Amino acid sequence: MAGESGLGLVLWTTDIPGVTDFLEKAASVRVVARHPGFAELDADGGRISLHADEASRSHPWFNALAREGVARGIGAEIRLRVPATQQAYATALAMGALSVMPPADIDGHLECQVMGPDNYLFTFWQDAPAAPGEAAPRATTTAADWPSRPMQYHRR
Repeated sequence: MAGESGLGLVLWTTDIPGVTDFLEKAASVRVVARHPGFAELDADGGRISLHADEASRSHPWFNALAREGVARGIGAEIRLRVPATQQAYATALAMGALSVMPPADIDGHLECQVMGPDNYLFTFWQDAPAAPGEAAPRATTTAADWPSRPMQYHRR
Protein backbone atom coordinates (compact mmCIF):
# COMPACT_ATOMS: atom_id res chain seq x y z
CA MET A 1 0.00 0.00 0.00
CA ALA A 2 1.22 3.50 -0.77
CA GLY A 3 2.62 5.41 2.20
CA GLU A 4 3.30 2.33 4.32
CA SER A 5 6.59 1.81 6.08
CA GLY A 6 8.79 -0.94 4.75
CA LEU A 7 8.95 -2.54 8.18
CA GLY A 8 6.37 -4.86 9.66
CA LEU A 9 6.44 -6.89 12.83
CA VAL A 10 4.46 -10.03 13.67
CA LEU A 11 4.01 -10.99 17.31
CA TRP A 12 2.55 -14.39 18.16
CA THR A 13 0.60 -14.12 21.39
CA THR A 14 -1.62 -15.96 23.83
CA ASP A 15 -3.83 -12.89 24.37
CA ILE A 16 -4.82 -10.81 21.31
CA PRO A 17 -7.19 -8.49 23.24
CA GLY A 18 -4.71 -7.99 26.09
CA VAL A 19 -1.71 -7.18 23.88
CA THR A 20 -3.85 -4.97 21.63
CA ASP A 21 -5.21 -3.00 24.60
CA PHE A 22 -1.73 -2.73 26.15
CA LEU A 23 -0.17 -1.30 22.98
CA GLU A 24 -3.13 0.98 22.27
CA LYS A 25 -3.25 2.45 25.79
CA ALA A 26 0.40 2.42 26.87
CA ALA A 27 2.15 3.07 23.54
CA SER A 28 -0.59 5.07 21.76
CA VAL A 29 -0.58 2.80 18.71
CA ARG A 30 -3.60 2.95 16.42
CA VAL A 31 -5.73 -0.18 16.08
CA VAL A 32 -6.44 -0.81 12.39
CA ALA A 33 -8.28 -4.13 12.81
CA ARG A 34 -9.24 -6.25 15.81
CA HIS A 35 -10.52 -9.82 15.62
CA PRO A 36 -10.49 -12.75 18.07
CA GLY A 37 -7.32 -14.32 16.60
CA PHE A 38 -5.71 -11.34 14.87
CA ALA A 39 -5.09 -7.62 15.25
CA GLU A 40 -3.40 -5.10 12.98
CA LEU A 41 -1.80 -2.04 14.57
CA ASP A 42 -0.18 1.11 13.19
CA ALA A 43 2.84 2.26 15.19
CA ASP A 44 3.91 5.59 13.73
CA GLY A 45 3.70 4.21 10.18
CA GLY A 46 5.07 0.76 11.00
CA ARG A 47 2.73 -2.23 11.06
CA ILE A 48 2.44 -4.63 13.96
CA SER A 49 0.38 -7.74 13.34
CA LEU A 50 -0.72 -9.81 16.30
CA HIS A 51 -1.53 -13.47 15.66
CA ALA A 52 -2.99 -15.91 18.17
CA ASP A 53 -0.72 -18.92 18.69
CA GLU A 54 -3.45 -21.27 17.52
CA ALA A 55 -4.03 -19.29 14.29
CA SER A 56 -1.43 -21.36 12.46
CA ARG A 57 0.16 -24.56 13.60
CA SER A 58 2.62 -24.15 10.72
CA HIS A 59 4.43 -21.14 12.14
CA PRO A 60 7.98 -22.15 13.06
CA TRP A 61 7.68 -21.55 16.80
CA PHE A 62 4.28 -23.20 17.35
CA ASN A 63 5.55 -26.39 19.00
CA ALA A 64 8.27 -24.64 20.99
CA LEU A 65 5.80 -22.13 22.43
CA ALA A 66 2.97 -24.60 23.01
CA ARG A 67 4.91 -27.53 24.44
CA GLU A 68 8.41 -26.50 25.40
CA GLY A 69 7.74 -23.19 27.13
CA VAL A 70 10.35 -21.31 25.10
CA ALA A 71 10.60 -17.64 26.12
CA ARG A 72 8.61 -15.48 23.75
CA GLY A 73 10.45 -12.63 22.05
CA ILE A 74 13.76 -13.52 23.66
CA GLY A 75 16.54 -11.38 22.26
CA ALA A 76 14.17 -8.77 20.83
CA GLU A 77 13.55 -5.24 22.05
CA ILE A 78 10.45 -3.60 20.59
CA ARG A 79 11.06 0.17 20.51
CA LEU A 80 8.03 2.41 20.13
CA ARG A 81 7.98 6.21 20.01
CA VAL A 82 5.29 7.55 22.33
CA PRO A 83 3.90 11.04 22.94
CA ALA A 84 4.87 10.98 26.64
CA THR A 85 7.26 8.42 28.11
CA GLN A 86 6.27 9.05 31.73
CA GLN A 87 2.59 8.49 30.92
CA ALA A 88 3.33 5.39 28.81
CA TYR A 89 5.40 3.95 31.66
CA ALA A 90 2.72 4.63 34.28
CA THR A 91 0.00 3.16 32.05
CA ALA A 92 2.07 0.06 31.30
CA LEU A 93 2.72 -0.57 35.00
CA ALA A 94 -0.97 -0.02 35.83
CA MET A 95 -1.80 -2.66 33.20
CA GLY A 96 0.52 -5.21 34.85
CA ALA A 97 3.83 -4.70 33.03
CA LEU A 98 7.06 -5.14 34.97
CA SER A 99 9.53 -2.28 35.14
CA VAL A 100 12.90 -3.07 33.58
CA MET A 101 14.12 0.56 33.44
CA PRO A 102 12.17 3.58 34.71
CA PRO A 103 12.07 6.71 32.53
CA ALA A 104 15.56 8.14 32.07
CA ASP A 105 17.34 10.58 29.77
CA ILE A 106 19.39 8.51 27.34
CA ASP A 107 21.32 10.50 24.75
CA GLY A 108 18.68 13.24 24.62
CA HIS A 109 15.69 10.90 24.53
CA LEU A 110 13.44 10.10 27.46
CA GLU A 111 12.90 6.35 27.46
CA CYS A 112 11.84 3.49 29.66
CA GLN A 113 11.63 -0.28 29.36
CA VAL A 114 8.92 -2.63 30.52
CA MET A 115 8.27 -6.34 30.23
CA GLY A 116 4.76 -6.43 28.80
CA PRO A 117 2.24 -9.13 27.92
CA ASP A 118 3.70 -12.50 26.99
CA ASN A 119 7.07 -11.26 28.32
CA TYR A 120 7.86 -9.05 25.32
CA LEU A 121 10.40 -6.32 26.13
CA PHE A 122 9.13 -2.87 25.12
CA THR A 123 11.08 0.37 25.10
CA PHE A 124 8.89 3.48 25.03
CA TRP A 125 10.68 6.69 24.04
CA GLN A 126 10.00 10.27 23.11
CA ASP A 127 12.06 12.67 21.00
CA ALA A 128 12.89 15.14 23.74
CA PRO A 129 13.59 14.76 27.43
CA ALA A 130 10.83 15.47 29.93
CA ALA A 131 9.51 19.01 30.30
CA PRO A 132 11.17 21.27 32.89
CA GLY A 133 10.26 20.13 36.36
CA GLU A 134 9.79 16.55 35.12
CA ALA A 135 13.42 15.78 34.31
CA ALA A 136 14.28 12.13 34.62
CA PRO A 137 17.60 10.96 36.03
CA ARG A 138 20.40 10.08 33.66
CA ALA A 139 20.47 6.33 33.14
CA THR A 140 23.29 4.52 34.88
CA THR A 141 22.41 1.00 33.77
CA THR A 142 25.37 -1.19 32.84
CA ALA A 143 25.59 -4.63 31.37
CA ALA A 144 25.99 -5.98 34.92
CA ASP A 145 22.45 -4.75 35.72
CA TRP A 146 20.84 -7.05 33.13
CA PRO A 147 19.55 -10.47 34.14
CA SER A 148 21.80 -13.45 33.71
CA ARG A 149 18.76 -15.61 33.05
CA PRO A 150 16.16 -14.61 30.42
CA MET A 151 13.21 -15.39 32.68
CA GLN A 152 14.32 -13.28 35.67
CA TYR A 153 11.46 -10.86 34.97
CA HIS A 154 8.85 -13.55 34.34
CA ARG A 155 5.86 -13.25 36.67
CA ARG A 156 4.24 -16.44 37.84
